[in-house]
Amino acid sequence: MITATLKTALEEAGCDFILYESSQLANLLTDQSKPDDLIGLILQPTDITLKVRANAVHELYPPIKIEILKQTILEDTAENNEETLEALLQIAKDFIREIIKTAEFQKVKDVVATKVLENRYDANVIGWSLAIDLNLIENVSC
Repeated sequence: MITATLKTALEEAGCDFILYESSQLANLLTDQSKPDDLIGLILQPTDITLKVRANAVHELYPPIKIEILKQTILEDTAENNEETLEALLQIAKDFIREIIKTAEFQKVKDVVATKVLENRYDANVIGWSLAIDLNLIENVSC
């Protein structure tokens, strides 16, 4: 399962509060974070495509959503938030590099990062939501 690989990559990138959860329960768990925690949230996929090829069934997942987050003061100044967002963006880049280093996935393509605003979760966290398309390298013996 790739969840363990993702958790390890988040930890190596600098996250110290790592969660794997459904989008419905993510709000409750992020609320348990402390102000200094660097949160790495792996959102559980909600759908899968079963692709049939040559009498085999391959699992194709949509892009995986990973969020890199940190608590902030509600409605803090844009300048203070910008510093936090820049630091979290660096962690996001480090996470992508860690994923590439595992050599478990086919080529990692461009990753779309969307800003997470403090009103999304009750914990008043900000950060980046990454949509990353990961496909395991399958070793098939003939």
